[in-house]
Amino acid sequence: MRYDNDRLGAALKLYLGTDPLPMHMPGGKRNPDFVSQAFMRDITEIGGFDNLHAPEGLIKDMEDCAASIWKAENAFLSVNGSTALLLAAIRGASIQNPGAKILTAMNCHLAVWNAIELTGSKIVPLMPALDPELPFAGHISAKDVEKNLARDPSIKTVVITSPTYEGVISDTEEIFRITRKYDAVLITDSAHGAHLGIDNDFFGPDSKGDLVIKSLHKTLSSPTQTAVMLRHEGCPIDVPVIRRGLDIFETSSPSYILLQGISKCLAQLNSKGPKILKPWEDAIAYAEDALGSLRNFRLWKAPVRERSKFVLMGNGNMLLEYLRGTFNIECEAGFPSHLIAMTGIGDTEETLKRFCDAVTATDDAIDGQYVPADFISRPYPKLSITLQEAANSRSRSVDLEPEFAIGLPSSEFIYGFPPGIPLLIPGEVITEDTVKVLSRNDIRLMMGGGRAYNGLIPVLP
Repeated sequence: MRYDNDRLGAALKLYLGTDPLPMHMPGGKRNPDFVSQAFMRDITEIGGFDNLHAPEGLIKDMEDCAASIWKAENAFLSVNGSTALLLAAIRGASIQNPGAKILTAMNCHLAVWNAIELTGSKIVPLMPALDPELPFAGHISAKDVEKNLARDPSIKTVVITSPTYEGVISDTEEIFRITRKYDAVLITDSAHGAHLGIDNDFFGPDSKGDLVIKSLHKTLSSPTQTAVMLRHEGCPIDVPVIRRGLDIFETSSPSYILLQGISKCLAQLNSKGPKILKPWEDAIAYAEDALGSLRNFRLWKAPVRERSKFVLMGNGNMLLEYLRGTFNIECEAGFPSHLIAMTGIGDTEETLKRFCDAVTATDDAIDGQYVPADFISRPYPKLSITLQEAANSRSRSVDLEPEFAIGLPSSEFIYGFPPGIPLLIPGEVITEDTVKVLSRNDIRLMMGGGRAYNGLIPVLP
C-alpha cells in the first residue's frame, strides 16, 4: 500500500488555500481572534474528507496503510486513544462468545477492566510472573495461559499487556498459538509497542494476537490520543462488530488535527521503512552503554525487553525530582523503587546524551550504593461477584484495618497512577495480604489522594 506522503495534510492545505467560508463546525470558524494557528486546519466531516465512522476515502487509505505496515488484515484508527480500541475489542469478544469468561492478566490497564465491567463478563485472573528482584510485574507465562484454557473451556477471551509500562515483553507468539488451539480470542494491549514490528527486532519482538492495540503517540510521532487496532487474519470477531464498537466508544466528532497527525506518522513510516528508526536505535545503544556503570542506580536489563524505555532501579522519586529541578529534564514516572524514562522516535544521540550526563552527574552527587527495592506482590484475587454487579451495588467505607476490612468485597478500583493498574478491583474480597499491600507507605504514595490513602476503603455492604 503506497502512502508516501501526508495525503490528508496535503488535502487540507489545498482546500483551505481556496479560502472557503465554513458554515459548519467548529465554532471558531478559523478566525485568528479565536483560534490559534495550530487549529486552523480543524474541520469536520465535509465533502472529500471521508468519515472515521464509515471510512471509504482518505481515512480508509490510512487504515490500509497501517495494516500494511504491521502486516495485519485490517486496521482501525482512534482519536480516543487505545482506551476506545480496548473497549471495542472486549465488547466484540463478548458478542462473539456470549456469557464466556475472560482470562485477564492482573497487570492490565484500567481501560480493560472498564470494558469488562460494561460487558458483565466473569473474570478468570491471570497472574504475571513475579521476580523478587523486580518491584513490578513480569511476563505472562504461556504455560499459565494454556493451563487455564485447558482447565476451563468456558474461557473464550484472553487479554494481556505486552510490552508493559516498564517494558516487559511476553512471548505473545506462543500465547497466540495456544489461544488459537483452544478457539479463544487473544486481545493484546501493545499500547507501549507502536514501534515494534517496524524494524528487525532491535527494540524487541512485535506483539501477536487476534486484535493488537498500539498507541501511536507513546513512542511514534503521532499526536497524543491517537492509536490503531490491528485485526489479524483468522480473527473470529467480524469487522462490522468492531466498527459498531467504535461507533459507541469513539467520538462522533473526530478531530482532523489528530487524524492529520496519524496521516503524517504513517506516511513517514511507510515511505522510509525501518531506516527511519536507525538514528533512534543508535541513540539507544549509546545511552545503554553510558548508563551501564552507575553506583546508586541500576539500568534494568533483561534478555527480552522493550529497549526504548530506561528503567533505572533505585530511588526513582528522588531521581525524578533531581533531574527536574537541577537539569530541567522531565521523566515519565518516578516510584520509590525505580524511575521510568521514555524515549521516542524523535530522540537523537544529542538528546539522550543530555539525559545520560544528567543521570551520571546525579549518581556522582549521591553518597551510598544501590540498594534493591522491596518486592511488592499483588495478592491473587478472590472474586465474589462480577465487576458490573459490584459497580451497580451500593457501597460504604470502612477503615483500612484487618478487623474492619477483611472478608468484605471492594466496591471500587484502587490503583496506582501512572500507569493505571488496579491493586484492588470491584467485587474482589479483601484479605489480610490486601490490607498489608495497601497500607504500605510506598503504595500510598503511588495512589495519591485516593480513599485508601486517607485510611478508608470502599466496600459492599
